[in-house]
Amino acid sequence: MNRLLWILLTLPLLLIVAWRFWSPADLAACTSNDTAPGPLTVVIRNYFEGNSRIDWRDMDDRFDVLSTPEGQKIAGQPQVYVCEALQILRSPSFSQSEKIYTTALMFQLPISQYMGFMDYSHQLYVEERIDREVMTLVVLPRGTAINYWWLPAWRQRFSRDAPSVLGADLINHVLSGHYWFEYPGAGF
Repeated sequence: MNRLLWILLTLPLLLIVAWRFWSPADLAACTSNDTAPGPLTVVIRNYFEGNSRIDWRDMDDRFDVLSTPEGQKIAGQPQVYVCEALQILRSPSFSQSEKIYTTALMFQLPISQYMGFMDYSHQLYVEERIDREVMTLVVLPRGTAINYWWLPAWRQRFSRDAPSVLGADLINHVLSGHYWFEYPGAGF
């Protein structure tokens, strides 16, 4: 009887944890267009201007923004800047290169916020506000997402978006878990 009581008490707790873990963060509060540019916008603009507005494809390392002190500060606590990142992705006044750099700074979002970021990016991709390369960067697991290839909610989002931006072999490689085992040597 004592064992049954513990199971009955533990089961609801596990269900609450599972629900919280599998549900994306609601980033609907981030849709306001009337907010002033913040620190992320300044970092992205300064980085882009400091590199003479060079397209990310022409750079040696598209993730170099992560090695700057400002980029490291933002990448270390991206949840503070996620709404501003979504504003940058949504805005037509930012280039696709600036959107690539912004996405790179969001790699370490907690998984619930990253799934919300994936949902919002999906919407922007459908509306053609971000291009295929930005969406590829969002979908291909890096940072936090690399450790959640097994999570059903993440897999559902990946399976929704990956066919439009990744090859079938890479999709199968990620979903099988092999990508996770090879990733530490692959870098960003």
